[in-house]
Amino acid sequence: MLPPSLPPDESRRLLALRNLCVLDTPAEERFDRIVRTAARLFGVPIALVSLLDEGRQWFKARVGLSASETPRDVSFCGHAILSPGAFVVPDAFLDARFHDNPLVVGAPFVRFYAGHPVRAPDGSRVGTLCIIDSAAREFSDADRAALADLAAWVELEFDAVTVRLARVALEEQQRLKNEFVSTVSHELRTPLTSIRGSLGLLEGGVAGPMPAPVAEMIGIARKNSERLIRLINDILDLDKLESGKLDVSLEPAELAPLLAHAVEAHQGYACEYGVQVELMLDAPGARARVDADRLEQVLANLLSNAIKFSPRGERVTLRLVRHAGGLRVAVEDRGPGVPDAFRARIFQKFAQADGSDSRGRGGTGLGLSIARGLVERLGGTLDYVTARDAGTTFWFDLPECPPDSPPNSV
Repeated sequence: MLPPSLPPDESRRLLALRNLCVLDTPAEERFDRIVRTAARLFGVPIALVSLLDEGRQWFKARVGLSASETPRDVSFCGHAILSPGAFVVPDAFLDARFHDNPLVVGAPFVRFYAGHPVRAPDGSRVGTLCIIDSAAREFSDADRAALADLAAWVELEFDAVTVRLARVALEEQQRLKNEFVSTVSHELRTPLTSIRGSLGLLEGGVAGPMPAPVAEMIGIARKNSERLIRLINDILDLDKLESGKLDVSLEPAELAPLLAHAVEAHQGYACEYGVQVELMLDAPGARARVDADRLEQVLANLLSNAIKFSPRGERVTLRLVRHAGGLRVAVEDRGPGVPDAFRARIFQKFAQADGSDSRGRGGTGLGLSIARGLVERLGGTLDYVTARDAGTTFWFDLPECPPDSPPNSV
């Protein structure tokens, strides 16, 4: 007897076998019907779906055999997985590899064997579909083709198992995410909001004058609590965007007052960075169908980014123009520009061009992803142009609203 040698990719093959998650699982009709079909088609008493791990061949499906596994070193299937196609032994008594094999000289008295490798989704040969007879027989090219088709059927069922496992994993991931979002919303945001409010009152003097070092520490604590609240709100908004649960109510509105309010709201923030914010309106009477609160959220993100990355003494311009038959809102800064290598990731979640610099300036890495999603919900597109050491312009286009347009909710 000649025991089968190990395939050159044995480690990868065993990993692929385990990743199928079918070893030592109960019988399944999807595999049982294949071996029944094989036994009927070829007129043999035994047909198996055999999987080979380190020391055994284990039968995922079997007909005509009571044993659920046999040692690998006496298996015919151990030889079969070394070949890309069908492995056929017409008469085991006449084959030096098997003539004294215990499965040949004893039960189940294998005389004829034909096995075709079955592959895991990564291509590894993890086992075989095999047929066995106690009498010698020939095996034609047509028989080999039919056995290959049945082996491909087994592989399709492996793929189905993989898809099912992936679906279960995805459902579990979604459940964990929902639990996380719920925890963030209910267990973190509420106490943080209370902490921020209390710190604001202390800064405002509700408890009387405080020593300068104490006032400075309270100011730092308030800013950090606000940063955490922004992160939490961004996570919640992003989750709603991705799940399609973010409510957006579109109504015709004149854009100039909304943009002017955004500029006014950011003047104090701009002063902290020594930056001026200006408004340029080159589209008189421009109206668009928008959700004013969501538009304000987009503008807040773009303006705060532009302010943070502008050199002191420079200015940030919020501009409204008519462009290509619609309206374009642009935020222009005179900063260092966005690195070319970052372009592909800039609108991804938690993306930051320079982690250390961005974190030093604050930011969650979620703002641009949320802004793009919100603009798309408003019926527009968001993108940017940049030049090294010459600044960056983020812009979004919206359809211009014709006069007397009715409101619409989405």
